[in-house]
Amino acid sequence: MVQRYLFLAIVLLATVFATDLRAQAVVQSIEVEGNRRVETPTIMSYINIKPGETVTKDKIDEILKNLYATSLFADVVIDQKDNRLLIKVVENKIINRIAFEGNDKLKDEILLTEVGLRPREVYTPARAQEAAQKIRDMYRLSGRYGAKVEPKIIEREQSRVDLIFEISEGKLTQINKIIFVGNNRFSSSQLGSVILTKESRWYRFFSSDDTYDPDRLSFDKELLRRYYRQHGYADFKVESVVAELDPDEQEFYITYTIDEGQRYRFGHVNIIIELPRLKAQGLKEVITVEKDEWFNSKEIEKTIDKLSGLIGEKGFAFVEIEPKFKRNPETLTVDVDLVVKEGRHVYINRIEITGNDRTDDNVIRREFRLIEGDAFNSVKLKRTEQKLENLDFFKKVEIKQEETAVPDKIDLKVEVEDKPTGSLQFSGGFSTIDGPLGSVTMNERNLMGKGYDLYASAMVSKRAQDFHTGFTNPYFLGKPLSGGIDAFHTSRKYISKSTGSGGYRQMKTGGSVSMGYDLMDRLGQAWSYTLRRDDIGDISRKSSPFLLAQRGVWVVSNLGHNLFFDKRNSSILPSKGYYVGLANDIAGLGGDVQYFKNALRAGGYISLDEESKWVLAIKGSVGVMSGLGKITRVVDRYELGGDSLRGFYDGGVGPRDMRTKDALNGLYYYKGTAEVIFPLGLPAELGINGTAFTDVGAVWHPGNKSPFIKGDTPRPRVGIGAGVNWRSPFGLIGATYAPWAWGVKHVDRKQQFNITFGSNF
Repeated sequence: MVQRYLFLAIVLLATVFATDLRAQAVVQSIEVEGNRRVETPTIMSYINIKPGETVTKDKIDEILKNLYATSLFADVVIDQKDNRLLIKVVENKIINRIAFEGNDKLKDEILLTEVGLRPREVYTPARAQEAAQKIRDMYRLSGRYGAKVEPKIIEREQSRVDLIFEISEGKLTQINKIIFVGNNRFSSSQLGSVILTKESRWYRFFSSDDTYDPDRLSFDKELLRRYYRQHGYADFKVESVVAELDPDEQEFYITYTIDEGQRYRFGHVNIIIELPRLKAQGLKEVITVEKDEWFNSKEIEKTIDKLSGLIGEKGFAFVEIEPKFKRNPETLTVDVDLVVKEGRHVYINRIEITGNDRTDDNVIRREFRLIEGDAFNSVKLKRTEQKLENLDFFKKVEIKQEETAVPDKIDLKVEVEDKPTGSLQFSGGFSTIDGPLGSVTMNERNLMGKGYDLYASAMVSKRAQDFHTGFTNPYFLGKPLSGGIDAFHTSRKYISKSTGSGGYRQMKTGGSVSMGYDLMDRLGQAWSYTLRRDDIGDISRKSSPFLLAQRGVWVVSNLGHNLFFDKRNSSILPSKGYYVGLANDIAGLGGDVQYFKNALRAGGYISLDEESKWVLAIKGSVGVMSGLGKITRVVDRYELGGDSLRGFYDGGVGPRDMRTKDALNGLYYYKGTAEVIFPLGLPAELGINGTAFTDVGAVWHPGNKSPFIKGDTPRPRVGIGAGVNWRSPFGLIGATYAPWAWGVKHVDRKQQFNITFGSNF
């Protein structure tokens, strides 16, 4: 038995030895089979062995690895016979064309750019699956987490394939429910109004806030932190945010787990100055908080901004204000030290702009209050950000500071996201002033991405027709000079509201050119010249003799001037700040009409709550007109009523010819408004707000003398009421109800209910 086992062991060793000798044999020839497209010398360049060299098992494994790594071959077999090495290959197929089926939301060009494959490249199943995953990721970024992508091939001749991606886009993966855990101070609905992510609702068809976006969730965490810190919760933190997708991959459930912590009050707030030449005089006045008030991080930020601006005005360009917070858990107070110290002498190295796929760089750069090489100034940077937002070209504007390799230089990275600025709008509706109306408007506010404004509109109603077109270049001749040109034709029938008849029709046809520029930051000046033809006719024989006297064709040559100071926080939806404007118009530089008009207007906005949802607006204006020695036309005088004095019809107050009840308007006027804009408890994205208002005003002195003229008095008329404004995707739509009026004269014409369309839809 022992001899038998010994014999088997000897045979096994001999076999292994023989195999090893064969594996280490010297190769005299190398042959390649199966290659059609890939030339033999190309394959030989990958195997790293030559005839006459010894081939080992490790060397064969290395050859296999190198050839597979090229992605040129689907299969490789190496056969060694005696001193001959045979390499058999099966080549991968070549992509003939790439096609997409079932994609409606994403265009072929976008998908082709993303997949990373091109015709005439090598096809492998792994590369096709990788491309399919990239397409799925794109659909997820657009909110379609249920999208399915299946790569398939169609065999063609000469080892070519058509690669087809069959796509089932699925529905938008919306957010079914947002849950807050750990919130005791604020309700879930309150916190839901703070974050950008929203639950899916029927009225959010114009918004993407109810689609899942991981980046938006990260920003929501910061919004919650800010909100709680503004209400005294200095220790607040978000423990976790979990997004769960339902089994059908159609809806998400978002859960925020938060820790509110204790609520703190302000302790001592001090300014500590570490700059030898800076005096403390006048600095403490900028502190807007007092001891024992609830802690509010936003108020500290406001104080720092004001302090930075005040110190900058004193000539200190490089200043750093560091807030240091000291929490006192025993007394639940926070002491704040605002440390003013020498900041780094930092200069602007580069200004880099990203995200402006449509808007030219130059349109953004010209709004900057800083240029490359300037000393860094946080006040000017904030003003720049506000000016970019006021352009209303972007969904998002964010300016980040980034360090460079040079210690005293930083880069400014401007991240914007273009939004649609062109519109083609159709409207149909009813106005209590003009009756049934219909209109169409074309407007492009950022033409060719250069900031040009081009518009054309046509409106037809029962009483009026209006055709208007214009073009404005906000940077004429490459300078901060706004230049515009307009052409118009309007026709309007003015009817006495008391009788429903009488009145007149005015047709205006002409054009204007305008030019505006900034005298300094926030102070602008504009000039305009208008030449038009007025045709006043269709005057009833029952109309006032003063109206009959203006019948005919007139040429009006008018030069206008406007000086405007604007310190509002937004020119679109202001909630803070004020404005002052002076307007002058003189007619008589040629033409048939002479007058000189001057109007002064001003207004202020005060936020009544921390979120600026309640806003108090106080506005007023006065006007004085002179006929320059001639009797003025009724159509040129000041008119009050309608939108300008709610509670009264257009031309509803002021001098009136009692024989015909026609309004004669006046050479002098004043009006004022106190108005509170407030939310109605509806979702903010609907853009619906309530308003409570008091309007006061008067217009008087028509320039005509007649015992039949009544109501010629500067005594104020007052209208009080409420309304609803909808800043809809189609334009501003408003409805007001003013049931209370005081100071009404017997000749005035009241109007309690009014519907207006601020712009077309």
